[in-house]
Amino acid sequence: MGKMKKIIECLLCLFVFLLPFQTRWIFQQGFLNGEKWEYGTFSLYATEILLGLIIVLAIVYAINTVRSLGRFGMTGLRHGQVATCPYILVLLVLLVLLNCVLALDKGIAFYKFSQLILGVALFFIILTIKPAFQKVAFSFALSGLVQSALAIQQFVEQKVIANKWLGMASQDPHVLGVPVVQFGDDRWLRTFGSFSHPNMLAGFLVISLIFTIGLFFLNQRRENGKLFLAIMAINFLALLTALSRASFVAIAAAVILLAIFVRRDRELIKKISKVALILIFIVTIFSVSYPELIASRAFGASHVENLSNVSRIEQYGQWWQIVKNNWFTGVGLGNYTLALSKPNPNLPAWSYQPIHNLYLLFVAELGLFGLALCLLFVARCLLLFIKRIKSATPSQSICFTCLACLACLACLDHYFWSFFSGIMLASVVLSQSLIEQ
Repeated sequence: MGKMKKIIECLLCLFVFLLPFQTRWIFQQGFLNGEKWEYGTFSLYATEILLGLIIVLAIVYAINTVRSLGRFGMTGLRHGQVATCPYILVLLVLLVLLNCVLALDKGIAFYKFSQLILGVALFFIILTIKPAFQKVAFSFALSGLVQSALAIQQFVEQKVIANKWLGMASQDPHVLGVPVVQFGDDRWLRTFGSFSHPNMLAGFLVISLIFTIGLFFLNQRRENGKLFLAIMAINFLALLTALSRASFVAIAAAVILLAIFVRRDRELIKKISKVALILIFIVTIFSVSYPELIASRAFGASHVENLSNVSRIEQYGQWWQIVKNNWFTGVGLGNYTLALSKPNPNLPAWSYQPIHNLYLLFVAELGLFGLALCLLFVARCLLLFIKRIKSATPSQSICFTCLACLACLACLDHYFWSFFSGIMLASVVLSQSLIEQ
């Protein structure tokens, strides 16, 4: 059993490393108003196949454990803490299943439900296997380093080269619709890494950066400490090239939270101070080198930024129109953009976008009962957070900081619920934060 557990742990770390790559087989292309429609497209991701292997091995491990020990449980949590969170999650899954039956498009709903089931399975596997924090953190750090290298290359060359094996589509800043920062007549490409949008890259790099800081906290060797600081610096520089405002807020909150967690440990206070100084130095150099980019993104002075801000505001009005007519059961899992098209049927497919707030999107798709279960689950997680804040270990502090950043990013975007890689990232962070490290 020990060998099987190590194999699953290694595969979980590999899964984390490969998560940013969007390699997929599209087995049913979605169309809306005669155009390709991402939110109605059915795909099989390469990482789904790897996760399927992990699930099969985890089932075998569970059966062998029951046979040899006569019991099976999630070893990551204390017995009293197991009871609430996972079972609320199971209730949520059952609610979503019922919601799929009532959805506007049942095919889309059940496809999204399958992804949610995989996320729940990953959640339980991590709680059961309890992978070593440093192994998971190193997987995030190494994957973040690869994404950072891609992002910096894209920033320098101002283009994204298509690669179907890595799941990367071509991106040119001169093409309308590509995420850019505009100042004057210049359009500057925001970097993607191997993700489908700069905001998704930024979210992943935020989590990667925090886990890298965790490795710096826990490592006692000076040489390794310098290595992790170097990775962190590259990671943060790449994060700046994505030019995501939400990620800037999340990183600032992360540094403050970590300072609160380590306030009683002089050695860790020195380390977080060094981290803060390095981040400030990098953002200062970047701001001096590219003042127009920072000014345009921060103050929204350009036409592109104004359109983006107006669009975000309009989304809240659209959300209310959908919710007030579907407040009890919601429109169905994954059906938000389809519901948007009903009152405005003649717009191009790309114009129908989920509201950039995960919690409001959750309410629109699942209704009031989904909101109640979601709030109950979040409340339980916050209770665990409050219980551990006074005696949290450095690894627990890092995991809770990642969870807090994820919650912050979810207020300003939807990809943790709308896309497979976002669901899996949220599942990994949430389960790691509940483990007794």
